[in-house]
Amino acid sequence: MKRRLLSSNVILVTTVLLFLMVPLAIVYSRHEHDALMGSLQRDAGSLGSLSEEVVEHPGGHDVPALASRFSTGVGGDVVILDRNGVQLAAVGSASTDQRFRAALLSARTGRAVTGELGGKAYVALPVGSGGDSHGAILIARSDAGVDRQVHRFWLVLVGIGVGVLGVSVLVSRWLAIWAIDPLRRLEANAAELGRGQLDVRADTGTGPPEVVALATTFNEMADRLDELVASQRRFVADASHQLRTPLTALRLRLENLVIDDGTDAASTTREAALLETARLTRLVDGLLALAQADGRRPERQDVEVAGVVAQRFDAWAPLAAEHDVDLRFDSDAQANVMLVPGDLDQILDNLIDNALDATPRGRAVELRTTATSAAVEIHVVDEGRGMTVDERRRAFDPFWQGPRPHANGGTGLGLAIVDQLVRVNGGTIVLARSEHGGIDAVLHFPRSVLPPPERG
Repeated sequence: MKRRLLSSNVILVTTVLLFLMVPLAIVYSRHEHDALMGSLQRDAGSLGSLSEEVVEHPGGHDVPALASRFSTGVGGDVVILDRNGVQLAAVGSASTDQRFRAALLSARTGRAVTGELGGKAYVALPVGSGGDSHGAILIARSDAGVDRQVHRFWLVLVGIGVGVLGVSVLVSRWLAIWAIDPLRRLEANAAELGRGQLDVRADTGTGPPEVVALATTFNEMADRLDELVASQRRFVADASHQLRTPLTALRLRLENLVIDDGTDAASTTREAALLETARLTRLVDGLLALAQADGRRPERQDVEVAGVVAQRFDAWAPLAAEHDVDLRFDSDAQANVMLVPGDLDQILDNLIDNALDATPRGRAVELRTTATSAAVEIHVVDEGRGMTVDERRRAFDPFWQGPRPHANGGTGLGLAIVDQLVRVNGGTIVLARSEHGGIDAVLHFPRSVLPPPERG
């Protein structure tokens, strides 16, 4: 934006200078040439008046001296002809130039001629009065001096234009820095705040008043957001302490409860209470995990995806074998992704857990990674009954469990946590229909952009 502002200002000033200076230079050039022609006409009129007597009686006058005097006065060529076209005096090269000769012949007929020939301005006038032409005179002068003066004037104009343009560039650059740099810093502050750096604040000491007001509003917003997040974190910590501790104590009491009557109903009631307590504990843990995932923006690090998937495969393989499910792993590429350490492990644990729960005995769950030049995809594919389009759309809603309850008493928060963790790490997740009719959970993450290795 700074470059565009500076360029537009330079273009505007340059256009104004051209519109002002070009017409001024043209007018000045015309004025100087008109002044030269006016001077020639005055001198030619004077010479014509003096030459009338000389032309009629050339023997009694020093015609060459008269021509030389006017030649010296105007610094050019002088030619004097009598009524018969005989050259009485000539100074300079005009007398031998046929173009000037034609102008003299026209003047002998009683017609004055002016113009420019061969880099010289000239005036040819008839000599005589009362309409009778007794001869002709021609005065010519080089316009090189006028051209030099016009060129010097143009150079002065160019110098003034360059100076004005230079001052305009300096002023425009200062204005651009004064107006744009605070906006860029504010943009960087907003990006840092979006990444979770809640302590960042904008500078309110420089810039236009509007930008200072915007920075002040930004700081107020950041203060309020910091307070809200801090309040949420305090709530999470308090809820973790206030809920998990009593639930743990309740479960221990139920496990240590001794039933005296020995009836099956009492044992069943105890087991049901333990199951409900465990489910409530998982529900609290899920809510806390979801709140923590939603409120944090930790720094991401470079993670090798296939290695993490292989570790989770090794961790879940014994449980899959216990459920008589064939857990498979296939990776066709090694690729790195910028992720929060531990998040991909938690994402895969939730997806593998759901896939094992949905897959019947004797069937398979496949973990697969694919990579392109721009992204990495992780597939968790099961061979269960699958979901309808509406069920796949609602699967990431908190507490939604679908028409079939989870085999191990799920809370409906697993996929909501997965979705939140994926978005925090800049990725996407899609539940597609697999080729066996089950679910293909597809994780999509952009690849890391690593610097090229240093050459030795």
